[in-house]
Amino acid sequence: MAQRMGQVGKLLVGIWLAGVAVSMFLVVPQYEGLGNAGRIMIMHVPTAWVCVLAFTVSAIFSGFYLWKGRPEHDNYALAAAESGFLFTALATVTGMIFSQVVWGVYWNWDPRQTSIFVLLLIYAALFALRSAIDDVQRRRQLSAVYSLFAFVTVPFLIFVAPRLADSTLHPNCAFIPGSQCDGVTLGVGKLGLLGDRKIQLLGLEQQGDIVTAQVQVSEPGLRGEHMLSPSYNLTTGEMVGRPEFPGLKYQLGLEQVDLATNSALLNIEAPGTGLLENRITLFTFLASIMGFTALFFWLLNLRATLLGIQWALAQREGARV
Repeated sequence: MAQRMGQVGKLLVGIWLAGVAVSMFLVVPQYEGLGNAGRIMIMHVPTAWVCVLAFTVSAIFSGFYLWKGRPEHDNYALAAAESGFLFTALATVTGMIFSQVVWGVYWNWDPRQTSIFVLLLIYAALFALRSAIDDVQRRRQLSAVYSLFAFVTVPFLIFVAPRLADSTLHPNCAFIPGSQCDGVTLGVGKLGLLGDRKIQLLGLEQQGDIVTAQVQVSEPGLRGEHMLSPSYNLTTGEMVGRPEFPGLKYQLGLEQVDLATNSALLNIEAPGTGLLENRITLFTFLASIMGFTALFFWLLNLRATLLGIQWALAQREGARV
């Protein structure tokens, strides 16, 4: 009966995720300003969520092992850590693809990219630790302790560290209409950074209620320079012209102007509406989270069961010897 339910569950998860994939490419509308690149968020964000869930489950079972000393708890702790590592790698790869499409580079050591890379190294060290210790009981105990300490870093690396560093390369702020990035305030002739682009405010020109900024944008490594001219309406307090960064699908916005000091607040943002404001996109996104969560629990049970069988076979072989 349990085996039949497992087969049915596996089939349902497969059908569910297949439906999410079809919806992601054929049903979900393009995100204005990002086009098809926005679709990858349907996979990227859920896999990142599941990696946090998996490492949490691993820590819980590690605590159970230290408390009860049952081998099955260690099996589940290891299975959850392996699944978490897999989903973290998926989140990293999908993020790199998005970065290439939007920013023109797969890896730029953005704080979030750096923190997730460190997280991968921490859990890779867990697997190295397990493979380096021959004594089973000692391996399980040390692994459980390490897993608990490793989990302490998960909330910091996923939620805290990326927000402590100034970064506009990760799309958290640019996906929201009316960018939530802090931007940079420059006086005429001054230099600043938006992401990995160097910008220089060369001048402000006023025609009636409209102020236009002349901004020189330098590519990373000074591979080229471009002139952009965002504009701002003094009466309405709204941005008017928002030119795109060369080779990117994000825009340069002029958010505030102070003519008395000849300074301006410049920011980077994505045009259009929020990615999840469309109901079809929102439902597909939620279905993706549910599907990947179900996939994790299926992988968790499968891998833990296989580890249990492997241990039982090893015990049987040891008894024969």
